[in-house]
Amino acid sequence: MRQFSISCLLAACLSSCTSAPPSTPGEGSVEGPLPSAASCPGEKLAFTRETGCVNDGSVEFCLPAGDEALVARVRDIAPTVEASSGRGRASCDVPAETLYLFPTGDAECTARHGALEEAAWDKVCRIAALPEVRAIVPTWYE
Repeated sequence: MRQFSISCLLAACLSSCTSAPPSTPGEGSVEGPLPSAASCPGEKLAFTRETGCVNDGSVEFCLPAGDEALVARVRDIAPTVEASSGRGRASCDVPAETLYLFPTGDAECTARHGALEEAAWDKVCRIAALPEVRAIVPTWYE
């Protein structure tokens, strides 16, 4: 009987070790966990991570004009994002939308016209996950 109670106690202790881990700070927020490749909204991207730097120095997307709170959220994700003028390759609906560029320079790319670094890819995925972003496309100047 004593052996049985020790076995039960051991089983109870071990089962408590399998509980879910505590949530990480910021989980579910813009600063929260980075998206995995499976959770990156690829249907919104006109490129893959491997081709993310095959462009003229940036990728671009549209945001609703005048939504400063949304712009602040995007800049929390990627501080280097800059507003631009015109429709761009993203075909922004001017004046209702503003064109934004995410730079793909040396810090973001493994090589010129190469793949996006993991951190840059995660930022692109986080931006693409925002419901206001319809698509992210490579920038090509004519």
